[in-house]
Amino acid sequence: MRWPRIETVVVALLALSLLWSPAGAWGQEYPTKPIEIVVPFVPGGGTDLIARLLADYMGKKWGQPLLVVNKPGGGGIVGARAALKDSRPDGYTVLIDIHTTSSMHIGAWKTPQLTLADRKYAARVVRDPMVFAVKADAPWKNFKEFSDWVKANPGELVWSSVGPSGPSRYTAFDWFTQIGVDPVKTKMVITEGAGDSFAKLAGGHVVMAIHSVAEANAMLKAGKIRLLAVLSPSRIKFIPDVPTAEEQGVMKGVRVQWWASVAFPAATPDAIVKKWEFAVAEMVKDPAFLAGAERISMNIDFLPAAEMRAFVEHEVEGYTDMAGKIGIRR
Repeated sequence: MRWPRIETVVVALLALSLLWSPAGAWGQEYPTKPIEIVVPFVPGGGTDLIARLLADYMGKKWGQPLLVVNKPGGGGIVGARAALKDSRPDGYTVLIDIHTTSSMHIGAWKTPQLTLADRKYAARVVRDPMVFAVKADAPWKNFKEFSDWVKANPGELVWSSVGPSGPSRYTAFDWFTQIGVDPVKTKMVITEGAGDSFAKLAGGHVVMAIHSVAEANAMLKAGKIRLLAVLSPSRIKFIPDVPTAEEQGVMKGVRVQWWASVAFPAATPDAIVKKWEFAVAEMVKDPAFLAGAERISMNIDFLPAAEMRAFVEHEVEGYTDMAGKIGIRR
């Protein structure tokens, strides 16, 4: 006897849970009008890219327009708060939630503006490694050479970060710790997202940017930036010529990674959240969606709602500890 694949079982169980839910009828009728997808950063970054792929797929599936609305500010917290706290919990406002607006923010603040209690997760869609980028014509040939330059000239390093507790800052401070550089001697520039960050890098306003593989994709293909290292256990298929940081003898271990998920205000009906969970589970197996993700170098890595929440809870513990050790918890 052949047992069905685990993905098939998950989708089937999700479908049954929709039918048996007390609010199942409401979930089945939804959506009956346009849905707003909030991206808490400027256009062009990874959060924006995955939001637009998702909006295209769900719009065709449900026959309703999904409108991507960029609400940058406060390292992503302005838009996240608007979606989770200031909107009606009726399923018609969706947040593309990432580590910056959840686990990293919670880990960095003793009294965070948003907590895990403020959201319900439907599913994780993407998980992507971080890369260290410099301008295309930068003089450094590799990450080791660049790291040596930073150790000798910390005051000349100007680097970008999406917010005071974003992935760029966590990654940079981990790097500084491992190479023995006092981060206070460097200069951090706050940007409104990866798109803004890479524009500043290409324009020579910052020396280094740290973002995900997918976020670097457009500027890399345009020849505006160069990647010195990827923060991953092994090389990545989208950028096979870029060595890992550990491969170059600079950093050990991977403590920061980029991810994006679908989240709703905490009071959103379970039937609607489950309908999204079921739809995302189907979406991540759709050939057209996967081809779109491939074009933007986006690593699709689905997690259902319960597993996603456990994943974020674990990250909160890790980032709380990390923020304390690198001196950014306040």
